[in-house]
Amino acid sequence: MAQAVQTPEQPVYLARLMKYDYTIHYCVGKHNLAADALSRLPDSPQNLPDTTQGQVFMLTIPNCVFLQELKMELTANDEFRAKRKQIQEEPEKHSDYIIRDELILQHDHIWLPRDLHLLPTILAEFHSTPTGGHMRIMKTMARIHENFTWASMKQDIQCYITNCITYQQIKTDHRHPPGLLCPLPIPARPWEDLSLNFIMGLPSYHEKLVILVIVDRFSKGIHLGSLPQHHTAFSVAQLFMEISGKLHGMPRSLVSDKDPLFLSRFWQELFKMSGTKLRMSSAYHPQSDGQTESMNRVIEQYL
Repeated sequence: MAQAVQTPEQPVYLARLMKYDYTIHYCVGKHNLAADALSRLPDSPQNLPDTTQGQVFMLTIPNCVFLQELKMELTANDEFRAKRKQIQEEPEKHSDYIIRDELILQHDHIWLPRDLHLLPTILAEFHSTPTGGHMRIMKTMARIHENFTWASMKQDIQCYITNCITYQQIKTDHRHPPGLLCPLPIPARPWEDLSLNFIMGLPSYHEKLVILVIVDRFSKGIHLGSLPQHHTAFSVAQLFMEISGKLHGMPRSLVSDKDPLFLSRFWQELFKMSGTKLRMSSAYHPQSDGQTESMNRVIEQYL
């Protein structure tokens, strides 16, 4: 924990180790038999320390047979053999392809024929397995394209995911909700129609943890102000007047969600006396205040 970070890999390993409560103890080499065995041949007991004479240390590692199966099937595929023959005979006409380790590479991606029997296995591995995660079409295609490519890859991936029962059950629906929505009137002048929102849960800065976001719906200009965690309708109104009201005057309308603060009697009476109309967005319809929601995302990205 006290060492200086010198390589890009160190933060990754550090983040993994921070999950555990552990201590590091030095182990003398003659007692560290397991680690010593990894660097010695298992069939040479004479190279082992005296305390390990007569013992054989073996290391078992997983063996990936997918590439062997892929090469065997490609060798028996007529389209693959014809493509390889064309590349060998006319390399200038197939400059995008190279033959390496019995495989055809197209821009460093393994080229596969369209009728290969292992294509469903590849699709299932990159989509339906726990590591695949049943991701959407574009993300699955990007992950497969890091290793493979074939003629109808996008259509095959789209057809496979469309027929995936699990993905169809868990995918997020981005369609507009049913029912009629009343759109807000289009503003005609700058700083007359505003929208308000809060960014919560930020790190403390001078005892301020909340940002008040004021967006002009006409010019898309913004004003930002910081607030403490426990703020009132009076403090928000005072901050609003300091960062927006004194510069642009009182607006004609304000769009906000149904925060209890905006529904308070003080807030309602304040803007009723100034002639400002409060437009509250409907519950579960954040698109009513979409301009401020988008600005919140940009501000959080900058922070």
